[in-house]
Amino acid sequence: MSRTKRAAAVAAAVVALGATSCGTSNTGAGTGTGATAAPMSASPRPTGTGPLTKDVVRTDLDTAAADAGLPANAPEFADVNADAPAGSAQACGIAFKGFGTKATPADTARFDKVVDELRERDWQQPGDRKEYKGTDGAVYEAHVVLKQRGWTMGAEYRNAGEDGVITLMAFDDTCMKKNGTGTSPSG
Repeated sequence: MSRTKRAAAVAAAVVALGATSCGTSNTGAGTGTGATAAPMSASPRPTGTGPLTKDVVRTDLDTAAADAGLPANAPEFADVNADAPAGSAQACGIAFKGFGTKATPADTARFDKVVDELRERDWQQPGDRKEYKGTDGAVYEAHVVLKQRGWTMGAEYRNAGEDGVITLMAFDDTCMKKNGTGTSPSG
């Protein structure tokens, strides 16, 4: 490949991926017609060691959830930070929330699968999984923290009713540091 073609390919990739920032992104946003359908493939892994873009992280959440067989992202969570002002704590985060149904429960098996899918996308788990069990021994809550290239993600399972819910919240570490300690991405 000539240098000109290589430079054009790199420029196209930069434009396609965008720049990491505290700004908002509409990628993965709901269409207003129901739950957001998640793509069924792994997100592209940009080369290098720099921070991931918000779009790549959004794709990681959506594709990992879809590949794990989770229900689609609830529209109100796909767009939770879409209107956040650039530079605000709310603009630092990306959310996925899959509410289980009778046909597709959000259970511990699917939680384990989505965490495995995220690991396949190079997310690293620096600590142990935390679980809370009921008196019957069943897990009613589980938490895992994952990290990758400037982002921290909390993955959570809750046995909310009989169908459960799985939440993935990813935060741009640099964006959160700019907003000071003690700020909350939810406002």
